[in-house]
Amino acid sequence: MQPTKKIIASLIGVSLLFIACTKDFQGLNVTPGEPTTTTIPPLTNGVIKTLFLKGQEQAAIHNEWYYPATQLGGLSGSSGYLIENGAQDVWNDYYGALQNLKLIQDMINAYSGDKTEMDNVQAITYILRAYKTFRVTDQFGDMPFSEAGRAYTGNTASYRPKYDAQQLIYDSLLTNLAWAAQHINTNANPTTAAGKPYVAIGTGDTFFGGKMDQWLSLCNSLRLRYAIQMVEKDPATATPIIKDVISNNLPVITEGNDVGMWPEKMGGWILNDSRFWAFSSHRFERVSTTVWNLMADGTTDASIFDPRAWLFAETNQAGKWAPYKVGSGVVDNANPYQQNRDADVTDKNGSLYSSFNWYLVRDLYYQPELFMTASEVHFLKAEAYARGLGVGKDATQAQAEYIAGIKSSVNFWYNIAHNTNVTNDNWAAVAPATPTDAQLNTLLANPKVAFTADDAANLKKIYAQEWLSFYREPWLAFNLWRRTGQTPRDGEPAAYTGFSRLTYPASESVNNTDNYNHQVAAMGGDARTTKVWWMK
Repeated sequence: MQPTKKIIASLIGVSLLFIACTKDFQGLNVTPGEPTTTTIPPLTNGVIKTLFLKGQEQAAIHNEWYYPATQLGGLSGSSGYLIENGAQDVWNDYYGALQNLKLIQDMINAYSGDKTEMDNVQAITYILRAYKTFRVTDQFGDMPFSEAGRAYTGNTASYRPKYDAQQLIYDSLLTNLAWAAQHINTNANPTTAAGKPYVAIGTGDTFFGGKMDQWLSLCNSLRLRYAIQMVEKDPATATPIIKDVISNNLPVITEGNDVGMWPEKMGGWILNDSRFWAFSSHRFERVSTTVWNLMADGTTDASIFDPRAWLFAETNQAGKWAPYKVGSGVVDNANPYQQNRDADVTDKNGSLYSSFNWYLVRDLYYQPELFMTASEVHFLKAEAYARGLGVGKDATQAQAEYIAGIKSSVNFWYNIAHNTNVTNDNWAAVAPATPTDAQLNTLLANPKVAFTADDAANLKKIYAQEWLSFYREPWLAFNLWRRTGQTPRDGEPAAYTGFSRLTYPASESVNNTDNYNHQVAAMGGDARTTKVWWMK
C-alpha cells in the first residue's frame, strides 16, 4: 500500500470508530470550555467496543488451534478455517483501537488545566491500552507498539512503525498500570487539592459505567496476572509487583465482579458474529478426554464428581458421555451446534462424541465474553503462595486460595446457567440446581483435586484447576500451557508440537516490509514454533 493510501485508510478507520460510537451514545459528560472531554468519551467507547471477540478470532484461532493445543477441547474433523485469517482480524482490530488510544493520549497531554483533573481518564486509558496490548503481544510476541497507531499525525515516519521487543512492551504496560493503581481516585465526586472536579468520561465508559473502584480492581488484577506470567524471565521486575498486590491486600476482582463484555450491560449488544457463529460454522469442537478426566472418573452420570461437567458438556446423540481424545484422528462430521436445535434441543445431528453444552454456546444476549474472573485471581494467589513468589511460601494459604478458586469457578458458571433466560436459550429452565456443600466437598476430596503433602503435585493441581476455569477463555489456557508446561495432557498430538505463537499477518510483509524483514531475521524466521519472550 502506498503511504498516501495508508494514511487515508488509517484516518477512515478512526473516523468510523468515532462516528459509530457517537451515533449510539448521546448525552456524553462534557466539561464546558474543555474540548478534550467532548472527544475523549466517544473515543473511549470506540475502544471498549473493540473488546468484543471477533468471529474469525474464535473460529479460526480459538476453536481450530487454542482449544485442541491446550486440550481444553478436541477437534473431530478439519473445519477449513485458516489461523491466518483470525490473526489478521486480531491485528487489524488492535491497531485500529490503538489509534483511538493514542488520540486520547494526545488530548490528555494537551489538557490545559491541572493535570490531576485528568488522572482517572489517564488511568482508564492506560488500563485499556494494557489489556488490548497484552492480549496481542502474548499471541504474536514482538510487535509494533511505541511508534504504531500514529498515522493520523501525518508524520510519514509513523506509516511503517518499528517492532518493539516484547519485554520492553511488558515493562511499559506494567509501569503504566502501576501509575494507574496509584492515581485512580475512587471517590464519588473527586476533586483536586484546589477543589477542581476530576474530568469524567461519563457515558463514554460503557464498560464500568464510571465506577472507578472496578477499574482499580481490574488494574491490580492485571498487574498480578502479567507479573506472574513474566516472573520466570524477569523476577527483578515481577516479584515486587506480586508482593505489592498480595501483601498490601490491594483491591482485586472479587466474587460477583467478574470482568468481561456482558451484552445486556452494553446497551443490549447482540453477539451475532461471535460465540454461537464460531461454534455452529466450525462444528467440530468436542469435549476432550483431558477435560472430562478432570471432572469425572468414568463415563456414567454417577462417575461425575465435578458439577461443572453438567454445564460444560453434553451427551452425544445416543445420550452417552463420550469425550474425544485430542489427536485420535477419529472423524465425527455431525454438527451439534446447528440452529435447528432451537426447535428441538435433542437433535444433535447424530453426533458421536460429546459436544460443548448447547446452552453454553447458543446465547447471544446474556453470557459474557470474559476478561478476568475472581477465580483466576484466587489461582494466581495460590500459585504465588505455593511457590513463594513475592510472598513467603505458605502451603496453607495456597490451599485456601486454591479451594476459593474452585468454588468461585463453580459458583460463577452456575450463576450464568441460572440467569441465562433469553431468546433461543432458556438455560435457567433446565440447568441443575446450585451444588450443595456436600457436592462441593465431594469435588474437593477427589484425589485428582485434593491437596496433599506433595508440594509439586499440589502446584500441578493449581495449574489444572486454573486451566479448567479457562474453559471459555482458551487464550488464557494457551498462556498457562506455554508458561508452565504443566497443564493437563492426554497425549501429545504432533499437530501442536511446539506451537508457541501466531505468525504475523501477511499484510505486514507488504505494508511494513523493511521493519517486518528486520524483525523476522532477528527472530530467525516467522514461525509458529518461535517462543515468545516469557516462555520457558
